[in-house]
Amino acid sequence: MMNQFQKNVKSFFITLLGFSIFACSSQEYTTAKLAIQQSDWSKVEEWLPKAMEVEPDNPEIPIVYAIEVYARNENWKSMYDMLQKALTIDANKKVEIRAVFLPVSEQVNNYTQYYWAEQFNKGVEKFKEIQSDPDNKKKYLNDAIEFFINASIINPNDPQTYTTLSKCYLDIDDKDNAMKYIKTAVEKDPEGFNSNFSAGQILLRCGMSSEVVMPYYEKAVQIEPSNSNALRELASMYYDSGQKGKSISVFNDAIENENDKIIKADLFFNLGVIHNQMQNYEEAEKAFDEAYYLNEDDYEAALGMASAYEGLGDKYFNGSDGFTKDFDLAARWYRKAEKKIKDVKSMDLDNEAEYQRQLELIRYKRDIAEQN
Repeated sequence: MMNQFQKNVKSFFITLLGFSIFACSSQEYTTAKLAIQQSDWSKVEEWLPKAMEVEPDNPEIPIVYAIEVYARNENWKSMYDMLQKALTIDANKKVEIRAVFLPVSEQVNNYTQYYWAEQFNKGVEKFKEIQSDPDNKKKYLNDAIEFFINASIINPNDPQTYTTLSKCYLDIDDKDNAMKYIKTAVEKDPEGFNSNFSAGQILLRCGMSSEVVMPYYEKAVQIEPSNSNALRELASMYYDSGQKGKSISVFNDAIENENDKIIKADLFFNLGVIHNQMQNYEEAEKAFDEAYYLNEDDYEAALGMASAYEGLGDKYFNGSDGFTKDFDLAARWYRKAEKKIKDVKSMDLDNEAEYQRQLELIRYKRDIAEQN
């Protein structure tokens, strides 16, 4: 237990400590800090500007102003401007904010991240509410957009915020803002994979041409050469724009870097389609065969194999494109095509009549080849 003398001594040193904290401050700043301790916010707003006038070289005051006045009032643009003002005064000076001593740059970064995360997470929560109440999707998206815009004001250099904003605007079918914000994301982070890849996806959904979209996918692949999603998108863009040779090369890279069997099967299928259209039937057959091996439920791959087999039969039958005319080989490939069509027919019962017509055509070709 402390006696009265000890209590008086302790009280004296606490008072002395308090005076030492404010000893180097102007009267105006001291008054403002005492008002903060007392939560007298109108007085804080009155005295902090006065303190800045008499201590223009003190970077601590703008930070305090930013968080105790502007952040408290959710005036995010003014908060950002005041934090930037502190940085321009002296980014390296150690200052005390809420009993924490750190350089101005760290204080500014910490509070920027704190308020950015607060607003961004509120936007995410609004977005999540769509799952439980989908009928009010547009309302929740607009609410989320408000919070994400706040986050972009607090930290205008964060590309994730602009990407998220772009996706929200796309969800409410505001394509102009969707394109505006995704382009801003790329401007803020030109070497970022997510920014470039998202730009490709969003601009494509906004109806932009392959000439506009392709550079974003190309940049994404340049940043992450083994990302199969980016490779797949780029290959599709090359294909759609008629650059089938490039598309094949990129699909091969995507296949090499993909581990998921079903996705890999889809990649082989797409590769087979391109080879088929280029009349590279042997390569098409190999690709479709790999697709079918990886996913035996993929009747489209089996159908692609049938098409490739029929194409090879036609080449041997006609002796075209460097193939020597050989009716026996033609009949053999027609029989293989017939077998695959039968496999597809048993898997896709809804289109049985269509497959029957294909079977009859292939049998007709096979019969002619076998008669020669």
